[in-house]
Amino acid sequence: MRYSPTNLAVLLALGLCGLGVATLIDPALFRPWLTGALVVAAALAADVLLIPRGPVLSLGRKLPGEVGVGTEFEQHLTLTNEAGATLRGRLYDVIPGALQGDRAALPFSIGPDEESTWQIALSAADRGEFSFLHATAVVNGPLRLMRRVVRLEVPASICAIPGIEVLHSNRLILKAAQDADAGVSRARGVGRGGEFESLAPYVPGDPPQAVDWKAYARTGQLAVRRYVPEKRRHIMLACDAGRLMGARVGGSRKVDLALQSLVKLAAAALYRGDLVGLMIFDGAVRALVPPRSGGGQLARIVRASLAVKSEHSETAFTPAFVHMNHALTRRSLVVLATDFDNAASGWELQRNVAQIRRRHFAIVAAVRDPVYFDILRAPVATSKDAYRQLASLTLIEERQEILNRIHATGVYVVDAEPSELDVPLLNMYGRIMAGGKL
Repeated sequence: MRYSPTNLAVLLALGLCGLGVATLIDPALFRPWLTGALVVAAALAADVLLIPRGPVLSLGRKLPGEVGVGTEFEQHLTLTNEAGATLRGRLYDVIPGALQGDRAALPFSIGPDEESTWQIALSAADRGEFSFLHATAVVNGPLRLMRRVVRLEVPASICAIPGIEVLHSNRLILKAAQDADAGVSRARGVGRGGEFESLAPYVPGDPPQAVDWKAYARTGQLAVRRYVPEKRRHIMLACDAGRLMGARVGGSRKVDLALQSLVKLAAAALYRGDLVGLMIFDGAVRALVPPRSGGGQLARIVRASLAVKSEHSETAFTPAFVHMNHALTRRSLVVLATDFDNAASGWELQRNVAQIRRRHFAIVAAVRDPVYFDILRAPVATSKDAYRQLASLTLIEERQEILNRIHATGVYVVDAEPSELDVPLLNMYGRIMAGGKL
C-alpha cells in the first residue's frame, strides 16, 4: 500500500512552482504564493486522511482451467468494496504477456458493500500454462488530489492446450467420427479384410472368391462372406515440433494447428474402438504416449503436448522413428504431421517413411506453409518480386517432387494448409480403415 499524487495535484504543484518563480521578480506575490501553498498542502493532507485505510477492496478472479490454443475465452473479475465509503478509481490487471486481449484500465465506482464485475475476452496464441499473480487498484481520494495504490493478490492459472475443446465436447467427437466416415461408400465389404460379420445370398457381381463353399454344401445355395473393418487397430500419431513447425500461420504455430487435427483423428479412432498413441519430437522425442483405448486415452493424448516446450531445434526423423518402432508391438497405422523446406530434410523424411512402410501403413500429413503460395499470387512489380516468385516456385516444386516419391512407395499423402488439415486427414483415415487393409 502506498500513496501518490494525482495528475491534478501535479498540475497544482507546477502552478505553485511557476508562481514561486514569479515572486523572485515581484515580491508582492509572495503572500498569495504562500497562501496557495498552504491551501494545497492542507488539501493534500486532507485527501490522504479521507481515503479509507485498512483492507478496502477484495478481488475475485474466475478462469476456465483449460482452453484451446487460439480459442477466445472469458476472464471474470469481481471487485468488492469492503470499506464504509464509496470508492472510485481504476483497476489494472496484470495479464501474462503470452495472452492476447484488452489490457486497458478498468474504471470503477463502488458503494459500501457493493461490487463491480467485468468479463474480459482473452486468447492464447501458444500452448502452455500461464499464471496470473496480482492486480493493482488505484483508489482516488474524495478531492482527487491523492490516490492510494492497493496491490491485490489473486493467483490463478490457465492451461492452453491444442485440441482441448474436443476432449470436452461429445459433439466435436461425433463430428470427427462423421468426417472419418465421409466419402466411404461401403464400410462393409464382400471378400475384403476385416472381421467376419455374416453370410449373405450371392448376387451377380460378387467376387467368386468370396463364396463360402461350406455353406453351399450345407444349404445348396450360394452365399458370400461379408466383413466389417477390424476394430482395435493400433494407430500411432506423430507430430513434428521442430523449427519449421514452430512458424506462425494466422497467429498460431503450425505445430499447434497440426496437433489440433491429430487430436480430432484420435477422437474419431478411439470412438470407433481403435488403440491410439502419440509421439511429439523435434531433434529428440519430447513426449510418447503408447497406443491404448478408452476415454482416458484421449485426455492423455491431448495433455501430452503441454509439457513440450518450443526449442526451435532442427527435426531429426531417424532417432524419432527408431524410438517409435520400439514402442509399436504390432502392425499399425502411423500418421505423421510434418513439414520440410529443403531437399536434405525431404530425403531424410522419405528414407525413414520407407523404413516404416515395411512394417506399418503410413500417412504423411504435409503441413503446407501458405506464404509461398501467397507470393505466387502477388503481382510482380519489381525484379525483386520476380526473384521471390521464382524462389517460391522452386521450393514448391521440390517439395511436391519429394511428396510424389513418398506416395510412390505406397505411403498415403495429405498435403494441406495447417488450418485445413483435419478434414482430409480424417477422410484418408476413414478410407484406409474401411478398406480393411490394416
